[in-house]
Amino acid sequence: MKVNKINRKLIKPHSPTPQNLKNYYISFVDKHMGPMNFAVVLFYDSKPQKYNLQLEESLSKTLVHFYPLAGRYIKNDHYVDCNDEGVEFIEAEALDVELIDLVAKIDTDQLNDLLPDQYFRIYEASHDPIMSIQATHFPCNGLAIAISVSHRVFDASSLETFIASWSNANNPDHNTVGLTITPSFHLPSLLPYKDHDFGVSSDQFSTEEDYTIIVKRFVFNEEALTRLRSKIKPISTNGYTISRVRVVCAVITKAMINLDRAKHSISRDFVITQPINMRERTIPPQPKHACGNFSIPSLTRCVAAEEAKEIGIQELVDVIGEDVRNCIADYAEIVSPDRDGRDTIIKTINLIKEAWMLGKHVVIFSDWSKFGFYKADFGFGKPIWTSIGPQRRFSGTTLLMSDREGDGIEAWVHLNQDDMHLFEQDEGPMGHGCKNRSRRQPRRSAAWTRSEYGEIGCFGRADANI
Repeated sequence: MKVNKINRKLIKPHSPTPQNLKNYYISFVDKHMGPMNFAVVLFYDSKPQKYNLQLEESLSKTLVHFYPLAGRYIKNDHYVDCNDEGVEFIEAEALDVELIDLVAKIDTDQLNDLLPDQYFRIYEASHDPIMSIQATHFPCNGLAIAISVSHRVFDASSLETFIASWSNANNPDHNTVGLTITPSFHLPSLLPYKDHDFGVSSDQFSTEEDYTIIVKRFVFNEEALTRLRSKIKPISTNGYTISRVRVVCAVITKAMINLDRAKHSISRDFVITQPINMRERTIPPQPKHACGNFSIPSLTRCVAAEEAKEIGIQELVDVIGEDVRNCIADYAEIVSPDRDGRDTIIKTINLIKEAWMLGKHVVIFSDWSKFGFYKADFGFGKPIWTSIGPQRRFSGTTLLMSDREGDGIEAWVHLNQDDMHLFEQDEGPMGHGCKNRSRRQPRRSAAWTRSEYGEIGCFGRADANI
C-alpha cells in the first residue's frame, strides 16, 4: 500500500490554557510506564467532503479540555509543560487500495502505514508531541483515523475518553443534544511521584530484543466462545459468571504454556499479569473520565512447573479470576487519604520483576474489550473496524478487543517471529484442528468475524482463527 502524507500541522487548543494549569506533574503510576506510545486506528466507510477541516476544528475545541495533550513532556522534571504547542495532525491519502479491500486483507506493514511517524519513536525529547493523529482517506471513499499517544501521560481508558469527546464535538447531532464529556486530571494528586522509584525503574522492563516481534490477530466470535464456554463451568466456585475475556485468556495461556514447553523441552513455573482499570473501583471511587494512567498491574499466583504440565482451561480460568478479584480488593484503598497506595502497587511491580529475573514464564494480557471505540461517531457513522497499533517491546503479550458486533473477542498476540509459527500450530486449545489459512484464500469457517464488508483478515502471511 502506498500512502502519501499530504500535510502535517500542529493543532492548538481553541483557547489558551490558564496559567494555573500550565504545569501538569505526572503520577507515580505514570512514571513507571516505559517511554512508549500506543495507538488505536478507527476505520470508516464514509467521510464528509471537508472532513479534515472539520476534524481539525473539533480537535482544537476538544483540546481545551484535554490541555496536557497539547503540551510537551519534560522528562528530567517529570511534568508536562502545558504550553499549547499542539497535537500533531497529519492528512494522508492511500493511493492504490480501497478501504474495503484493505480491511479484508490487511497485514502488519499496511497498518504501520496508517500510523503517524511519532508512534514509532521510543525516546522522549522535549519537542515531541504527546499525541499524534493521522487521517488517511481512500480513493473512492472511506477514512482511517489513527490516534497515537504517549503512555507516560495516558492509558487506554483515557484514550477512550478523549476519542469519545472529540467525536461528539465533531458530530452535529451529538452537539445538538449536548453529549459533552468532562475529563479530570486529578489522579497525580492522589498518587504523586516523589522523586524516588521504590527500587524499580521502568528501564528494567525495557526489552531491546535481538529478534523480531510480530503481531497476529486471532478472532474468537460468538459461536467459538459459546463452544469454548460449554466446556467449562459457567459459574466459578466463588459464584462469579465466567466472562468471555477470561475464557480467551485461559485458552491463549494454555497455548503459551505449550509453546514454552516446546521451546525449552521442560515446563517452567509461570505467572500471568494484566493491568486492571481501577476507575470506579477504588474507595472512594474515581470518575470514569479521570485521565492519566490508572490501570494497575495484577499478578496471579505462581503456578509450579509440575502443575503447569497438566493444567487445563478450567483451572486457568479459576487462577485468572482469583487474581483479578484479589487485586481489586488489594487496590481498593490505594487512594484513601490515610494510606500510601504506592506501597501496594510497588509490591506487585517488584513481584513481576522478580518473576522475570528468576526465569519464570511471564504471560501478559491487556484487556481493551470494554472500551467503546466502536461508538466513536464523528458524524459520518460508526467504525466498521477498529485496530491497535502493534507493539514491539514484549514477546508473549496479548491485547484483547471486542469485535464490531460486540459479542466476540479479537486477540492480538505479540510473539517473536520464530515462536509465532509454533503458536499457530498448537493442536490444543488454540487449535481444535484449525490450521493456518492463506490470506489470499481464506477458509470460510464459522469462527470468522463477518460483516457486510466481508471477512476481516488477520495479520501476517496467514490468518489464524479460533
